[in-house]
Amino acid sequence: MTTMPRNLIEMVNDRCRKDANKTAFLVKKDGKWNPVTWGEVDRRVERIAAGLRALGVQTGDRISIMGNTRLEWTLADLGVLRAGGVSVGIYHTLSEEQIAYILKDSGSTVLFVENRALSEKVQSRLAELPELKYRVCWDDNLESADALRLENLEQKGESFLAETPGALKTVEKEIQPDDIAIIIYTSGTTGPPKGACLSHKNILAQIDLTGRLITDEQLGDIMMFFLPLSHVGERVPGQFVRIHRGVTAAYVNDINRILEDIVEIKPTFFGSVPRVFEKAYARIQSEVAAAPPLKQKIFRWAEAVGRETSRHLQAGRDLPPVLRVKQAIADRLVFKKIRGIFGGRVRFFLSSSAPIAVEILEFFHACGMLVLEGYGQTEVSCFCNLCTPDAYRFGSVGRAMPEVDIKIAEDGEIMVKGDIVFKGYFNQPELTRKTITDDGWIYTGDLGRIDDDGYLWITGRKKEIIVTSGGKNVTPSNIERLLMNHPLIELAMVHGDRRNYLTVLLSLSPDTLKGWAETHGCPDLEFERLIVREDLKEEIQKHVDEVNKHLARYETIKKFAFVPRPFQVETGELTPTMKVKRGVVEQKYKDLLDRLYV
Repeated sequence: MTTMPRNLIEMVNDRCRKDANKTAFLVKKDGKWNPVTWGEVDRRVERIAAGLRALGVQTGDRISIMGNTRLEWTLADLGVLRAGGVSVGIYHTLSEEQIAYILKDSGSTVLFVENRALSEKVQSRLAELPELKYRVCWDDNLESADALRLENLEQKGESFLAETPGALKTVEKEIQPDDIAIIIYTSGTTGPPKGACLSHKNILAQIDLTGRLITDEQLGDIMMFFLPLSHVGERVPGQFVRIHRGVTAAYVNDINRILEDIVEIKPTFFGSVPRVFEKAYARIQSEVAAAPPLKQKIFRWAEAVGRETSRHLQAGRDLPPVLRVKQAIADRLVFKKIRGIFGGRVRFFLSSSAPIAVEILEFFHACGMLVLEGYGQTEVSCFCNLCTPDAYRFGSVGRAMPEVDIKIAEDGEIMVKGDIVFKGYFNQPELTRKTITDDGWIYTGDLGRIDDDGYLWITGRKKEIIVTSGGKNVTPSNIERLLMNHPLIELAMVHGDRRNYLTVLLSLSPDTLKGWAETHGCPDLEFERLIVREDLKEEIQKHVDEVNKHLARYETIKKFAFVPRPFQVETGELTPTMKVKRGVVEQKYKDLLDRLYV
């Protein structure tokens, strides 16, 4: 077993100095991908850390970071840790009130911020934040006495290092495994954010256990950054695992151009949230539906062959000779082109944060790309269960990771124990006591079951159970997942708490709807006019009827409605990780929901 470092700084330093001349990151500028070496990362992180100490930052001080996923985010994060600070990520899509809450609750003394526009979200709240002494901006001059540019901070760091050359080494030696490394404020679908404290030991345990399940060969040599670094998934198994393994990572500047960047980067491993895979699947199916009849026929034949192949592989059976030949032909005609959409070199996908329909998992597997689902949460440093290339079951989130204990409580709640379990919520001792038992088990809030082979199956969210007026308990996520199998439906929110039947609000995909409009002779109609068309309603009603066949009578959807605008993070209906905020949506569309019960 590989000996793990004492803390994250030791891990980062080892990588930077071992591979000083190798490419750590790729940054796109003026259409060209520019390499950044580990040696350059080492030098800049050292200067940022020293600059923070020059500003008066002490060991244990909280430092916040707010901006898009880019190199400067990573450098600031590592600089904070190397200065002995605690790094606090803030989603840049949050409201002024939410940002101020996190800054105040964490007691942050310094804020790294991307640009003037984001800094202005804080400007009007400075009187509420007496502990916030400095803002460090990556792109703009803020023209304020408490603000400086990132390069100015690095210059201060150089001077500090010249005057006290051994200061950072002393700080690094003082960092203990149980010290808090980062605080991640969970976005949550209800209530104010909660600051989950992850120690160096927690994160290193996650890195170690992930490494035992997915080999360097399976991970490959290049990946991509595009999810928010404020999220535990991109931060821990993303950023820190990449650093530990020495994997090159490319930063995606524009999430809307991710497919173009994928083709250029050709990643070997691709981790994301389910919606990326669901949207890719919907887009492929939509394009096929609009293709000439012959191409449609070829695609459907290849898809059937691929799904049959997938089922043989899932069952561990050898492919019959005839099927092997058909699969080779299908691969040449169809599947190779689909893999090309993702650069052509992806060995495995990794998905978490929400379930994916088995139909979609099987489709990508048919194309030669295995999607590995995992389960966890911020409070367990990301993953506690994981499907692997050698042990997976579609629809399951895999077995417990090594040295992690999983059990199901009497009420069906999943409980987890191990070194990955967080230290608690910042400034919330009572909530921490309610979440972690005296003997170290954490209540996850999720419901599940473990099969005879140790695979965990998620059955719902404890707090999101709907209780109908008839007293029936309904898990909405299972129904929503079935509804979202239709390529037009981007998101669904089932409603019916204390009502006598269930209804659902549907958020349609603008891109897929555009393709539908072209095939139905109305390509110029705007979104608002398309969603009132009877033929669209009839198509979705057929899908709802089909879903209802797989549900108990009390779970069936009696009525549905389209929301006039797609759910978005910016308009408050979604968390930064694309989860529906039920309370917000129910309040925002109260009149629309009420009309479904007339």
